[in-house]
Amino acid sequence: MPNPATVSALLRPLLGRRLLAVTEARYWLDDRPVAGTDGLLHFWLHFEGMPAVMAHGCGDLLKFTEEEPYTSYDMQEAGRTVVGPAQPIDLLGEVIGQHLVDVGLIRGYSTIPAVGGTLLRFEQTELLVATLADEWICQPGPVPDRLRQYRSISGWLSTTAPTAEGQ
Repeated sequence: MPNPATVSALLRPLLGRRLLAVTEARYWLDDRPVAGTDGLLHFWLHFEGMPAVMAHGCGDLLKFTEEEPYTSYDMQEAGRTVVGPAQPIDLLGEVIGQHLVDVGLIRGYSTIPAVGGTLLRFEQTELLVATLADEWICQPGPVPDRLRQYRSISGWLSTTAPTAEGQ
């Protein structure tokens, strides 16, 4: 269970660091990548001077671990999983080269304190990364109104960061 204290301890050292690369594991079917969040399985953030951080959605929870990317693998007739760099045109690829300014922890839809997502605040971009019902939510932040009954900011790792739209 990704509790807020564990996620905070893992992500806080990334504040102020530049994102060097994003690696993604993407589902391919019929020799073509499945586009958007439908094909996204996992991703890794590579910050300067730090180990890779893997993001793994599980139901309504978002887990982060220090873990190197795994290798691509074939699933025969079910397709394959290809692990490689996020494309610059992908939302995850757009934040490469920016410094991480702050991280907003987003409550999971759970009866116990758990992390269901993050709002990653970079120098030029806010990126909402969450899971809901085993589906990735990856879009420019903040949390949209339609999701606020399920997802809301519970706190920021840096207490000096201003909040966006009351979050």
